[in-house]
Amino acid sequence: MYWDKALSARASIEKLQASVKAMEKDLAAAKSRFESMSKTAKELKNSIKLDELSLSEMSARITKLEERKKIIQTEKELKALEKEIDVIGFETGNLEEKALAMIDELDAKERVLSGLQSEIDEKTGKLEDEKAKTSADVAARESIMKENNDRFDALIDQLSALYKSKFLKMINARDGKAIARVEGEICGFCNFKIPSFLAIEASKDDKVVNCTNCGKYIYK
Repeated sequence: MYWDKALSARASIEKLQASVKAMEKDLAAAKSRFESMSKTAKELKNSIKLDELSLSEMSARITKLEERKKIIQTEKELKALEKEIDVIGFETGNLEEKALAMIDELDAKERVLSGLQSEIDEKTGKLEDEKAKTSADVAARESIMKENNDRFDALIDQLSALYKSKFLKMINARDGKAIARVEGEICGFCNFKIPSFLAIEASKDDKVVNCTNCGKYIYK
């Protein structure tokens, strides 16, 4: 009974801690998405600035070329100059379209970033609340676990050397169980049907009986 209560408390502690770890993992994933998108948004901003600089330079070139028109003396030179202005104008149009598309993309990403930041803030708040609650719950269950472990240890020291080693080996195994109740002729641990005579023996206070399948100590 004491061992089962200690195991139950330990399982509850592990479940509580696992819940906090899951929330921490979820928060970390949200932060990772935010950082990744922030990096992309920053790169977009830099690209937009570079394009704006290029557009400014193109505008200045067109202004200079327009000024040159005033001093051109031949038709041939004028056509060449106008062609150059048209080429720059075409490149300017393409660059403006590209810059506008990037601005739209940046706006969309900044809206997503705003939503992610709100999500992170909410998850952070819930995590802090859960940690505080879990800390109190874990402390209570640790107290229960210690109390029952102490009672168990006090009794285990009284166990006959004939059974103590095997008993301790069983409770330190993965399933942590050494004793199982028999229902009818069925072992409560492995659900194996034991021989009838063993079921009868398991009901006697002066007999120590083991399941023929799983080896657990059985009682009825």
